[in-house]
Amino acid sequence: MQTTGADREKKRQIVKNTLYTIGGALVLNGILQLLIYPRLNAELGAEQNGMVLYIMAFVNILGPSVGQAMNNSRLVVRRELPVTNGDYNLSIGIFSAVGILVSLLLSGEALNGVPSFVLAAAVMLLTIYRFYGDVEYRLSLDYRKYFIYYTFCGVGYALGYLFYRLTRQWMFIFVTGEAAALLYVWLTGSIFRPFADRSKYFPVVVRRGLLLVISYLVTNVTLNIDRLYLKSALGGTAVTQYYVVSLIGKTLVLFIAPINTIIISYLTKENRRISRKQFFLFSGAGMVVSAVFFLLCQIGTPLFIRLFYPDLSDSTAGLVTVVNLTQILAMLSAYLFIVVLTFTDEKWQLILQVVHLIVLLGLIVSMTPGAGIRGFAAAMLIANVLRIGAVMLLGTVCSGRKNAEKEKTRNR
Repeated sequence: MQTTGADREKKRQIVKNTLYTIGGALVLNGILQLLIYPRLNAELGAEQNGMVLYIMAFVNILGPSVGQAMNNSRLVVRRELPVTNGDYNLSIGIFSAVGILVSLLLSGEALNGVPSFVLAAAVMLLTIYRFYGDVEYRLSLDYRKYFIYYTFCGVGYALGYLFYRLTRQWMFIFVTGEAAALLYVWLTGSIFRPFADRSKYFPVVVRRGLLLVISYLVTNVTLNIDRLYLKSALGGTAVTQYYVVSLIGKTLVLFIAPINTIIISYLTKENRRISRKQFFLFSGAGMVVSAVFFLLCQIGTPLFIRLFYPDLSDSTAGLVTVVNLTQILAMLSAYLFIVVLTFTDEKWQLILQVVHLIVLLGLIVSMTPGAGIRGFAAAMLIANVLRIGAVMLLGTVCSGRKNAEKEKTRNR
């Protein structure tokens, strides 16, 4: 009975932590997507708002690619080596310096004057450390403070909007939000104190972190390719149009990410591969859920655009179905990838991500010039269909392989 009670309590805690995780993401993104970006679009216009989204694409690439990568690296490495705060804080500083310099050079024409460059660099640096900062609460499994951490960030964005109204400099919104979250972790945690104490394992941390950063970079460049390419090819208005149409679909990732974490924890509990039949069952369940989400997106997206972006309602009407299907397939492929990675080598993650990015770039470069934003949307859809096919093929070939080998050995 004691074991059963302990198991129940553990399951309750997992559910509770999952809700805190989803809740933090919802608060943060709710303030961003329902308050900040609609107001910026209304005040700046679709073209200038597209420039905001373009600059923030670099922030959205660097933040998780460096911050989240080093966050996850610390969770794994701390079980093997007695690493220190400085090993990670300084590693992040090195990766950030390179990433910020490259990002500022690439986004140069969208930034006007020295103050804009300084503020953009500040937003990037603060966001990177904010993505890393929640490791404080993941290490201690204190997901209540994790929720508060992201609430501080969201409320900081809202406060930053007031600074924007006073200064007319939109980057103060994000500087204030990221700084608020980091202030909270500074007051309640210890990962930044002492900040620069290195151990002899610092080179190991840099080397292992770099591999993860590269993998995350490929993923996040792919996720933000719409902002990066459309701005260069079609201008800021196209960036805003595609962004608002894809937003509902992208928001669903907030719900799927914690579920994926639970799935991989369950599937890796036992040292055995799932059978091919089980893989098909997981895949079928994912497809059914994806179909339901697609219908919800089809209903929710037009309503969302009419409510928060009424000036874009007519110009985006023809994109809704294709873009929603693209986002749902991207979500499904991420889910399938999690399942497949439980019984395949990790190298396949990077291989398929790189191939997907290369195929995607080839499609959008060839299809966008002739057909504009509709051609871009079609290219994104085709690339995601091909990715689903590749993941399903890999899963079908590899699922149950080790179990089959064991059966053969037993029967000899």
